[in-house]
Amino acid sequence: CQSCHMPKVLDGVVIANDNQALQPRSPFNEHVFAGANVFMLTMLKNNKDKLGIEAADRLFDSTITATTQMLQRKALSLDLVLDSVTSDSAFFKIKLENKAGHKFPSGYPSRRAVLQFVVLKTNGDTVFQSGVFNDDFSVRGETVNFEPHHAVISQNNEPQIYELVMGDVNHQFTSVLERSAFLLKDNRIPPVGFTTSFASYDTTKISSDALADPDFNKSGLTEGTGIDYMRFHVPVAGLAGQLKVKTKVYYQSVPPKWLKEMFTFTSAEIDTFKTMYNAANKTPVLVAEDSILNVALISSVASIAKDKCKVWPTVSEGRITISLSETNFIEKVEVFNSEGKLELIENQNRGSLFSFNLPDATGIYLLRIQSNKEVFYKKVYKH
Repeated sequence: CQSCHMPKVLDGVVIANDNQALQPRSPFNEHVFAGANVFMLTMLKNNKDKLGIEAADRLFDSTITATTQMLQRKALSLDLVLDSVTSDSAFFKIKLENKAGHKFPSGYPSRRAVLQFVVLKTNGDTVFQSGVFNDDFSVRGETVNFEPHHAVISQNNEPQIYELVMGDVNHQFTSVLERSAFLLKDNRIPPVGFTTSFASYDTTKISSDALADPDFNKSGLTEGTGIDYMRFHVPVAGLAGQLKVKTKVYYQSVPPKWLKEMFTFTSAEIDTFKTMYNAANKTPVLVAEDSILNVALISSVASIAKDKCKVWPTVSEGRITISLSETNFIEKVEVFNSEGKLELIENQNRGSLFSFNLPDATGIYLLRIQSNKEVFYKKVYKH
């Protein structure tokens, strides 16, 4: 816990002042502990007088900063990859890797992580969205009680939410700890090395919907990757040009639906908390993000006719040549890597024959060849 949650001092530190022979300890972790709950820290700071808290604002501010950095630097890594594009669908894969030594998110079961995935046209119009927030910071499209774990999402406003969900004795959703009797859902991303065969697994179970996901914390039959691969299948039939794709993970300490059950009751403590909560800034904390800004679409305007556009060699050591028919000339060539990220732009306005060098890395590249009349797509491999 210290290695992540407490700042490390590399210089030797003598940990007591009444023993002259005591040797310095190295490394030494400062007595500052940062977690992940920015929301509650901010709410406590804003209600210090009402709660009788004497800590100075600057101490709250430093702790909030450390907590935000903990979430953004040591909790999770995110990687967005374009698998492929067809004439009617674009297939994306998101890698979410847990960097903590425990499940993410962890702690009090109200805490959850929301995966946001948005596809936009170049003019900013939305093509597809998942995991976006409503004005009250509920998640658009989420199931009333709880959203099941997804391995693949292909519908707008169907979200992926990583969380622990409790059920009462009737297996009904509850947010009251004293009523918790059954596990309804736990798809929080496990840490590296976490397996279902571990001796204490019965205290930290993964729910059946996540266990059935072949990419959740496993590679093939081997468990313990600490990774979930989330896939999105985006309908793109009838679209042309390019798309922008953005994905983010947000950390939410106290989502609105968590409090609905408690707020049906009234007491001095509940009413006080309700007043503070309603006045609080509930904006979730951004944990990680990634994007692909140029996803080339294959549509009716994208020709693949071999007699109009030729590329050789398709398996190359680095240099390739493009040849168009006599009535076409090349205006621009864009080179995308296998993840759909733009690697190179070559402008050419002098004729129908053009040679250039591919990027340094080996692998498959998609060429988007813009001529004066139409667009061509070709794949090449650099070895």
